[in-house]
Amino acid sequence: MNVPAKKNNGSLKLYQSESSFNFELEYEFFNNFESPHTRKSYRLDITQFFEFLRDNFKDVNGYNDIKRVHVVAFRNWLTDNNLAPKTINRKIAANSSFFDFLIEKNMIQFNPCSSIKRPRQEVIQPTNDLSDEEIGTLLSLLDDLKGPGLLHKAVIYTLFTTGIRKAELINLRRKNFYTKDSHYIIEVRAKGGKQLTKVVHPKCAEIILEYISYLESSGEAVHPEDWIFRPSKNPLEPEHIIKPLNPKSVDYIIKTWCKKAGINHRISPHSARASYIGSALDAGVDLYKVSKDVGHASVRTTEEYNKRRQKLSESPVFGLGFMKGKKES
Repeated sequence: MNVPAKKNNGSLKLYQSESSFNFELEYEFFNNFESPHTRKSYRLDITQFFEFLRDNFKDVNGYNDIKRVHVVAFRNWLTDNNLAPKTINRKIAANSSFFDFLIEKNMIQFNPCSSIKRPRQEVIQPTNDLSDEEIGTLLSLLDDLKGPGLLHKAVIYTLFTTGIRKAELINLRRKNFYTKDSHYIIEVRAKGGKQLTKVVHPKCAEIILEYISYLESSGEAVHPEDWIFRPSKNPLEPEHIIKPLNPKSVDYIIKTWCKKAGINHRISPHSARASYIGSALDAGVDLYKVSKDVGHASVRTTEEYNKRRQKLSESPVFGLGFMKGKKES
């Protein structure tokens, strides 16, 4: 595969003196990541760091001029701007990955991000989930949706009954939805390149099939490689609607219907994932099974997603054996 011709596509342009080879470096680094979301996030985080250097350290003129003190200053600047610890750590990790790449290319001798103390990953604004009652109210509003409204119905049911991420939903193709051993399955390329095979709830499968049937009845062929969830219209290019949903469209669908359901606290598509995890754990599903199902590398991450509070009546204090009195002999 040939590297595309150099053009002004928002590349980093780290330093003018190195512009002759920056494009090739950037292409190799960013295109090594399979996920478009990862490529976009890393590009934004690394670009922000170099813009910070340009604005604050005029003596930095090349990669080898970047020292650990510059990364510390960047970290402190992010903290002063009230970014969440998790976000700060992600930005440092992105830049660290880029510097490791430069070391492999023999362009620098050490990684200035190494040994940088990173903030504890405390969640400042946790993702709000919905109670089972709120989800029931939300889903009941969708019962009578037909035609174009089936898109909204299918998106909401899929997010809440599978726990997949917004990006994973957007990238689902028709070939990723099929039957196996009398169950409907979706195959998801999850974060970190993981492949997840998830069982689809029968009600959700029924709605997805109804939505696909509607598309086909409207003259839109749904081929195996086509995206399942696609825009119902495209004002700029009316003939070009066989493409994935815009992430903002998913945000709109979730927020609009939650508002109609009288759910007024801060809600996002990720709230569906938190709700899926919380509801499953509330129902007694094993933590490890839930963690594996949603593709978390650690059960600690899954626990962080569980926003539901344990009932006081279920406190371990009521199960202490030595407080139950003497056992009869």
